[in-house]
Amino acid sequence: MAAIYSGIHLKLKSPQTPWEDKLKLARFAWISNQCLLSNKEQVLLDWCTHALTGWYSRKVEFPEKVLEGLWCYLDDLLHSRKLHTLLKQGKTISLRLNMAQFMVRSSSQDASLTLPFTVPTVTSMTSLLRQGEGLFTNPHHVIVVLGALQSVPLDHLTPPVYQSAFLAVHEALFAIIQCHPQVMLNAAPSFLNVFHRLLASIMQEGRQRGDSDTGPDSDAYLQCSRLIERMYSHIAATAESFTTLSAFMVAQYVTELQKVTLRPSIKQHLTEGIYRILDLCLEQDIKFLTVGLQMGVREVFNELYSSYTHYHKAQRQGEDKYTV
Repeated sequence: MAAIYSGIHLKLKSPQTPWEDKLKLARFAWISNQCLLSNKEQVLLDWCTHALTGWYSRKVEFPEKVLEGLWCYLDDLLHSRKLHTLLKQGKTISLRLNMAQFMVRSSSQDASLTLPFTVPTVTSMTSLLRQGEGLFTNPHHVIVVLGALQSVPLDHLTPPVYQSAFLAVHEALFAIIQCHPQVMLNAAPSFLNVFHRLLASIMQEGRQRGDSDTGPDSDAYLQCSRLIERMYSHIAATAESFTTLSAFMVAQYVTELQKVTLRPSIKQHLTEGIYRILDLCLEQDIKFLTVGLQMGVREVFNELYSSYTHYHKAQRQGEDKYTV
């Protein structure tokens, strides 16, 4: 048997080997102790991701059945007890950042892959981001992560899957704003583009729908709205990176708000969050918003700013006066 599987790496790379046979060889190589291959786990992971990259970039062709088999094989590898045991023992298995970006973008083309691949890949990138600027020495790597986050699906998902995807993106953004402050000075627009996807999606999912406004599904969306409020607070605390963009953020918010009627519980959290951004706005920002927005959006802003002035700003000024 060992003789049959000798030179397996060459057979996996050979264009003469049928793809169905390559998959069988790769599966055997992963589980068998008879396959002696230097750095076997890394080699097989690289082979699988390279094959998937080739298919999605249209550099190689194979049947849909093989494509499905490759994704299943990758799932088996990443979730195998063997791999986790090796990692606990200190063995390093690397997944290049551009490959992680590819996996997010590719798996996002199929909603059924969101939980098994897209979310875990984003979570892995977040773990790397949390290592801070000591690990991500090149600021471009953070931009690569932000580019990948743009591809995470947030539409046409069941509430549990939506919440998982939403949380994964939120945690990645939180890791960037917390662990990469220097990058944020230049990457704020890209960061806000990803955050706006979260905001726009929760406004769509959190709109009033009658009988479906309560229950477990509603709770999932409510949790996501709390994360939006939380992120607004973190953005406001990092005023150096976002002060010049505060009016832009408010404009984005009221533009999306004008399209829907939100559930009161969700609107409460989003409103409290945007109040933190209004705290950053200067007088000229308010004048710009009052004059520059389109008629319908301007009315929404005027209502928002009126409630902000009456409730939030007055309360904050009272607290400041009490503190003094």
